[in-house]
Amino acid sequence: MLSSILSLLQSLFYPHYCPGCGTEVRGKGVLCDSCRRGIWHPRALQPLSLDCLHLDGLFFLMDYAGGIQKALQMAKFQGREDLLPRLAEEWKQGTLREKKFHWQLGPEVRLAAAGIPTDPGRRKKRGYDLPEEIFQPWCRQEGYRWETLLVRNRPTRPQYGLAPEERKKNIKGCFTLTRQENLPDIVLLCEQRCLRLIQISKCMHSRKNRI
Repeated sequence: MLSSILSLLQSLFYPHYCPGCGTEVRGKGVLCDSCRRGIWHPRALQPLSLDCLHLDGLFFLMDYAGGIQKALQMAKFQGREDLLPRLAEEWKQGTLREKKFHWQLGPEVRLAAAGIPTDPGRRKKRGYDLPEEIFQPWCRQEGYRWETLLVRNRPTRPQYGLAPEERKKNIKGCFTLTRQENLPDIVLLCEQRCLRLIQISKCMHSRKNRI
């Protein structure tokens, strides 16, 4: 009851408008229904098709276009911290709708989720890390452990606007594992662009300390 009253007051005094079209959004998501339908494209991709030899799977919830692209850029470059819980809601509701990642794993299987870390300078300037803010609420809901498994060992250029080959060169060797032992059996590596999730099983063990 209290949450409903708070939601009503927020919509009255602090209405949220869809980044894609400017329509007022009544729900908890970041997009209106029309803009969401326009970029809704849940899909699993084979890592080999993208030359990602050390990954087990990739899942994209949306196309990186329209309102979701604008929302992410506003959160990244304009300090729109208010959009973070709405972006998190898009991922949570999207995975529920698609019936994804509700695994029944044995107690012997160690699974953890981790974000692709932001450059420390950019994180300090923003005051938050997008993957952590977007995916941690979903992890709590699903009972998945969130871990900091990667750190950036050097600054990189923003990926936005770079050609595919430039992107690969830009981030090659820029991540280091935070530890070498007692790593999870399965890692769900979360990245905000397209609201995507990457599954890694055991691959971190075989790549020494850099990916």
